[in-house]
Amino acid sequence: MTSTPPRTPRVSRGLALAALCALALTACGTEGAGNSSAAGAGAGAGTTRVSNPVPSAAPTPAVTPTAPRPDPADDPALTPEQQAAELALMQLALTVAEPCADAAPPVPPPTSDEPVPPSQPGTAEQPPVPAPAPGTSDTQVPVEEPEPSTESSWNFERARQEVELSDVEKCAAPLHGKRVTAALDAGTPPTPAAVTKALHKIGYDVPHRLDGPHQKNGAVDFTLDLRFMGGQLCLSAHFDGTRTTLTPYGASPDVYCTDVKRRP
Repeated sequence: MTSTPPRTPRVSRGLALAALCALALTACGTEGAGNSSAAGAGAGAGTTRVSNPVPSAAPTPAVTPTAPRPDPADDPALTPEQQAAELALMQLALTVAEPCADAAPPVPPPTSDEPVPPSQPGTAEQPPVPAPAPGTSDTQVPVEEPEPSTESSWNFERARQEVELSDVEKCAAPLHGKRVTAALDAGTPPTPAAVTKALHKIGYDVPHRLDGPHQKNGAVDFTLDLRFMGGQLCLSAHFDGTRTTLTPYGASPDVYCTDVKRRP
């Protein structure tokens, strides 16, 4: 008698199929996660991750002035002590420039207000005044229209051009230089604090007239504004601890000394 293998119940076969499907889905998910982890590990081990570069801030362009520089000495916020320091420095500049009085050009004699005498024979005669047109009064004087100005409004580039110093300022500049050189050469170390102290000691102690001192490559640079009573003298200096180099130049009062476009 032939034996027949037992049949798998229909319910058990359905459960087996469901279990196989569940295993397949689980394997797929595990494989995907494994591949992802492997890929990430591979990227971390042998690949440089490139992130989006953060844009760097562009340098702020220098603002071009649209109006003349106000005179700091006229600032109503100055304290009495600051006003006294400004007057003291102005008096110092006048004292330094006293030996340069002979360098000033002679002052022309004042013009006379006396009426001009009538022309004499042999002198140039004035052109005749045209007769008034018919129908007009002889007291009417034609008014000439002013010619349009070719100069535009205030221009920074024009104002920052170096200007010529007067004869007195050309004479006074080296005298200021001698005072500064003597003060710095007296054992002053080339540091901004030491240079500032030395300059204050000899009277150059008004903040808005001293630009710097600035440390640069082991030396110190600074600029003195010596423009008083309509003057134009600026003095730039370089001190390296053993030697002081000073350069005078002229600047319009409408700009700072450091704004001047120096001549080559």
